[in-house]
Amino acid sequence: MSNKILITGVTGSVGKALTKSLQARQVAFKAASRNVAAAKEKLGLQEEVVHFSFDDPATFEAATADVEKVFLLGPSFNPHLDQLMTPFVAYLGKKGIKRIVYLSGLGLSGPVGLLGFHARMEQKLIQEGFDYTIIRPSYFAQNFRNYEYENITERSVVFAPAGKGKTAFIDVADIAAVATEVLTKEGHSGQAYELTGPEALSFYEVAALLTRFTGKQITYPEPDEDTFKAGLKATGVSDLIGEYMAIIYNNIANNKVAFTTDTIEKITGKKPTALETVLEQDWG
Repeated sequence: MSNKILITGVTGSVGKALTKSLQARQVAFKAASRNVAAAKEKLGLQEEVVHFSFDDPATFEAATADVEKVFLLGPSFNPHLDQLMTPFVAYLGKKGIKRIVYLSGLGLSGPVGLLGFHARMEQKLIQEGFDYTIIRPSYFAQNFRNYEYENITERSVVFAPAGKGKTAFIDVADIAAVATEVLTKEGHSGQAYELTGPEALSFYEVAALLTRFTGKQITYPEPDEDTFKAGLKATGVSDLIGEYMAIIYNNIANNKVAFTTDTIEKITGKKPTALETVLEQDWG
């Protein structure tokens, strides 16, 4: 019987959290990965991992065998993500797999520009008749550990052109909890959910929290966009990633995402985890 959930983007922060959440609920799933051996080691899974790549249609059939729902999450830092995903989405439509939960992003609703792929993919799912739910989370709380580790541990700074703006940082486990609910229960079709943490904070406040948990003075120098991009480039990061991240931070700087929602609590029955709690777990 076709009753499994296919998870793409499985080795990323949200994908890993979602596999744990589904395992805890004893929900049958398949974890899609370009590198099966690496994914098995990273996730601690075995038979659940299947070979899959958005740019290789030869992997689609086996990956979707016995699947009735898909958690759609593409690779990071790809401005043509909608184009990359389109062949797979078309395949799902032809195969009759209509239930898709798509991980989008908060404050990225416009279809043009470097990050317009989220809006374009959302529209594709709507216009082509999929049974969709769209999840739009705010900035991940785990990103400080995953992407700012060297800045924090070696340079004692949080380095982002976010100005004095605020955002409600979200625990990826909360995103996974919402995804689990909408994938396993009725009543979420045709919905777009904006997910945030419980409190909007500035990067100055984040630096103060990190100072407490790391035991060293962490500062936020509030770099401008050009300084930020130059700093990334000096460490070997591509110009594309610099442009990509600058857009996200610009939304924060201009307070476009300086709000909270109660969506996580409404869907899961639990209040969202505070950034302070995540940082204490990661750095305490």
